[in-house]
Amino acid sequence: MKYLLTATGCCTAMLAAFSLGAEAADGSSAPASITCADPAADIEMTLISKTGPATGRVRITGVVKNLGTATWIATSPTHRLQMVLAQKDSEENPLGNPVQPPIAIAQLSPGQQFRIDHQMNWDTSKNTSYPRFIVKFSDSGRIGAYPARYHPDCRTDNNRKEVTAADINKLFGLAAPSGKPLTIQSYRLLGGVGVNTVETLLGYSKTSAAAGKITASVAAPYRGTSDEVPIEGNSGSARIRVHIHCDIQNASTVPSRPVDITYRSWGSLGLPGSSRWVVSFSTEQSIPYSELCGAAPVTRPSRSSSR
Repeated sequence: MKYLLTATGCCTAMLAAFSLGAEAADGSSAPASITCADPAADIEMTLISKTGPATGRVRITGVVKNLGTATWIATSPTHRLQMVLAQKDSEENPLGNPVQPPIAIAQLSPGQQFRIDHQMNWDTSKNTSYPRFIVKFSDSGRIGAYPARYHPDCRTDNNRKEVTAADINKLFGLAAPSGKPLTIQSYRLLGGVGVNTVETLLGYSKTSAAAGKITASVAAPYRGTSDEVPIEGNSGSARIRVHIHCDIQNASTVPSRPVDITYRSWGSLGLPGSSRWVVSFSTEQSIPYSELCGAAPVTRPSRSSSR
């Protein structure tokens, strides 16, 4: 958490930043022909990192920037613009609690800004209505008699900005597609010596076009191996091969329990180039052991369930 004063008004976001405009509804500031000081409130929201599809760490930045053509200058030793970034956790406390001590601004030139950063862990499943964040400012102290240099705030409709938990949740992307995000379309058995290879065609649908992958695992007591299959784009299909070990076929009786294979789709997390992955969706496939380890290669329709 920190205060930052800059004349440029730019802050580089690590993953993504959304800025809610601090100007009036018509999107314009005061006319350039009028000498006017126009301090305005704004809030920037940044997703710093993700620990899961709906969890991560966010940064909330309160901003006060002079959009006018004249410098706002305090008129006495006690006169200040008092800037606050507050967190509101319920309607019982509509003003919220400051996340940091307020900033007392004595001078604000055109284009100049003050910022308050606040970071916190975020879970979209828990943060549905609260907290909300408010940035605001107001005159404080005694206003002195300096009419020659004093340019009061010529607009008051942009002195406060509030964002909701729903606004922050949007940093984590769109909701999952309405269709099944991972489905088994067909499979075939390729055979092998001591193993049988299941080649499965999977269809996938995802909200992000970022890189992803599909993996497979075999439930005990059986053993199996497979390679990761990369996937691209928002939707498509991918083939993955799972090599099932037929080392139980020499038992006195053929096992009655089917071989369960779980396919998982993964999405990448973190900064560009990161190797961190999080599982998104999975689907299961069950094949009788006698079909895998004791029958000639065949092509069968899928028997699967998604979750």
